[in-house]
Amino acid sequence: MKKNTLWDASNDSCNIGNSIIKRIVDLEHVSFAADLIFPDVNPETIKQLSNRVGLQHFSDNTLDLLLSFHSFLIQTKKYNILVDTCCGNEKERPTRPAWHQRNGPFLDNLANAGLTPSDIDFVLCTHLHADHVGWNTKLIGGKWTPTFPNAQYLFTQKEFEYWKAEDQKNPSEPIMYGSYNDSVLPVIKSGQAVLVESDHQIDNGIQLEPAYGHTPGNIVVNIESESDQAILCGDVIHHPLQLIKPKWSTNFCYDPELSRQTRLNLLNRCAETQTAILPAHFHSPDYGYIERDGDTYQLIK
Repeated sequence: MKKNTLWDASNDSCNIGNSIIKRIVDLEHVSFAADLIFPDVNPETIKQLSNRVGLQHFSDNTLDLLLSFHSFLIQTKKYNILVDTCCGNEKERPTRPAWHQRNGPFLDNLANAGLTPSDIDFVLCTHLHADHVGWNTKLIGGKWTPTFPNAQYLFTQKEFEYWKAEDQKNPSEPIMYGSYNDSVLPVIKSGQAVLVESDHQIDNGIQLEPAYGHTPGNIVVNIESESDQAILCGDVIHHPLQLIKPKWSTNFCYDPELSRQTRLNLLNRCAETQTAILPAHFHSPDYGYIERDGDTYQLIK
């Protein structure tokens, strides 16, 4: 089946039928040691696989893995929907130097896409890890305040209830690098949060789907318009290595075995179809269609 080129690198966007998806960058080319992301890997394995995956996904000198942190902005005829809000500015993340006390250009990048925070109708977090909720809030007068004043913030009930229970176990010890306190609770307190089911439909052709494993309530976003389909697959897939090694789950997965099965199911479902995948941490323009390559997979851009 012939596939059209999906991603327009010059505009960092693609069209899915009548919807436009734009990438809003928080930070890019962040280096992580491979064994910090994946358990039991060794330099020789990474060296062998890097040539197959593409050296652009690895640090030149160390073969550390390079990750991007970005939102996907879905623009339909009715709504502006921001999926995942990355790391944020001015957040205290001392154990993650790339995220700590940042002064990054995320809102400028949103403006370059033609929108202000007031234009966002929905903010959706595929899960509530710190690097997916950071721009939920910004610091105003010493107080963490929702960044998008007119938006409904959609959290799945299952995901939120899990982290709420985790926080209540020991309230004096902030969870998720402190992001629950500075990027989730202020949205709950403002009344802008809406807890939804894991199969919630935001608009015609935009529907959530359970993708548990990375976190207890992790979801993906299915987008269908006219004859086009795409999946914003969040952290079901972290790095292109997992196309060759789809059984690899990360050290950050709550349930590695369930995460593995979720990833295998998604790749198997999308392979040889016109459904494109847009992962949360791949760099532009590495978004596209999945094809089988023996018992592994490859991305067709």
